[in-house]
Amino acid sequence: MAKTKKRAIPRRGNAAKLAEEANIGRETIDWSAVKPEDYMKNINETLRHYGYFYEKKSYVSWAQEWVKTNRPNDLKTFKASEDWRVSATLASLMKMQMMGAELEQSAIDFMNDNLEEILSYGRRNIELKVEEKEEDDTVVEVKRKNPAELLKEKTNIIIGDIEGFIDDHLDGVLDAKFSLYTHLKGINAATQSARDIVTHYKEVEQEFKELVEDKVDYLVEGYNHLSLSEQKKLYKLITSFVSDSEKYVLSKKATPATKQVEKVIYQKESADYKITSTSPAYIVGATEVYLFNTKTRVIKYLVTNNNDGFIVKGTSIKNYDEELSFKKKLRKPEETIDSINKVTKLRALKALKALKTAEKPTDSRINADTVILKVNK
Repeated sequence: MAKTKKRAIPRRGNAAKLAEEANIGRETIDWSAVKPEDYMKNINETLRHYGYFYEKKSYVSWAQEWVKTNRPNDLKTFKASEDWRVSATLASLMKMQMMGAELEQSAIDFMNDNLEEILSYGRRNIELKVEEKEEDDTVVEVKRKNPAELLKEKTNIIIGDIEGFIDDHLDGVLDAKFSLYTHLKGINAATQSARDIVTHYKEVEQEFKELVEDKVDYLVEGYNHLSLSEQKKLYKLITSFVSDSEKYVLSKKATPATKQVEKVIYQKESADYKITSTSPAYIVGATEVYLFNTKTRVIKYLVTNNNDGFIVKGTSIKNYDEELSFKKKLRKPEETIDSINKVTKLRALKALKALKTAEKPTDSRINADTVILKVNK
């Protein structure tokens, strides 16, 4: 978005002018020379200095250097996480500690908690890459970005746009009717991108809560370039971004069941076994389903512990637990089907497991020979 006027409020990344530095605060280089009575003042001034004159690229670089020095075994995991997860406050505290500053325990706890959060996402991203590699280990020489990497890039672009909206807010040029929900809907953002936005800005929201409501000392000093009124307005904006993103996630989940199952081809009834299928629409959001193949006499039991239940994509059921789900070949289909249909949820599973035929791992596909025997919510 083009800027129409000079910023009314200073913002990170502005050119460092000497006059501004005198007002904002100078960086302390030699912490050993700081007198005990001046220590907190210098920490707060340095926080303001970093927050005002530096940008995200610098914060990420400082944080990586800290991890490389203090926790080298976590460096690969740290780099695997998204850059936008590194906050200015976290990176600034890390840089000061690297420069020799002795931080209070509350600041050290803040660093450790935020670092562990970043590492958890790094581990998740590494696992996603491993899974993609295992799915197609024949492609070795061609280095293509996997879906997780492409999604990460798209998420980073969206968050970059959101940071731009924050800049526009600080400049006073953001439309008062701006809605992040409408923006996400307009670009058809992925559900996972919206979830990552919620996670990231909830951390920012918590930081502003500690700033505005709890008056945490180092945050008050770090955001001293904003007035209390401006801090509250920014806090409100960040909160709206979180709620809008959560609303968007819920809207994506609300895809009608009939839409999800429109491509499912299944056997509506079987004269041989005298059974009729349940509508595939009932599978969406359910926790258990019994599928019977009338051609092979194989019954599939699928179960999920996912809070959203099953979803249907194409001709397959997603979110099922591969370890707890299984299939069996029925020797006497009529008797087993009759017992499953007439008893309770627990007794149906018990009856199926009691059969002497072997349990085998199962897929979740539905085809023209499949009768949807029973669905449990």
